[in-house]
Amino acid sequence: MTTTAPVAARPALPRSMMALVFAFMLIGGALRSVEAGCQNSMKLALKNVWLCGVISYAVALTGVGLILVVSLLFSSRASRRWPTRADLAAMPRWAPLGGLTGGAAIFAMITVASSVGVSTFNAVIIAGQMFLATAMDHFGVMGFPRRRINPQRVAACAMIVAGSYLMAKY
Repeated sequence: MTTTAPVAARPALPRSMMALVFAFMLIGGALRSVEAGCQNSMKLALKNVWLCGVISYAVALTGVGLILVVSLLFSSRASRRWPTRADLAAMPRWAPLGGLTGGAAIFAMITVASSVGVSTFNAVIIAGQMFLATAMDHFGVMGFPRRRINPQRVAACAMIVAGSYLMAKY
């Protein structure tokens, strides 16, 4: 088993910045429901989940490319640093595979969300995310700082599962 190097603790963000970070995360989470609606509408129109996935990723790639171009136009020269060969060599070989996990999530959304409803879909997705995220935090893997499992975190996961159950049942 390979171990990851310890991750240096990052300084805490100021309270005002944390509020912005939480607002950004809430908006991002809310947009997941809009995404599910877009994916479902595309699936109903095109009747092909694979084509929906390809279109979805093509649009995402285009959007990220445009954001990159705009950020390069408006950023200072100092913030335009690109990775060196040494940076690329130091990157774990598995790191780019995160895009595949996103693809799996997209296909799950396209194929399942319309059957169970977007609220149940998102609730169960969040429960799955929390279980794995809690384990990843506990072991401090993939570059994340270690945050041990404790009774409060277990209780939070249990509440998320209970919420998922209630969302699916009612």
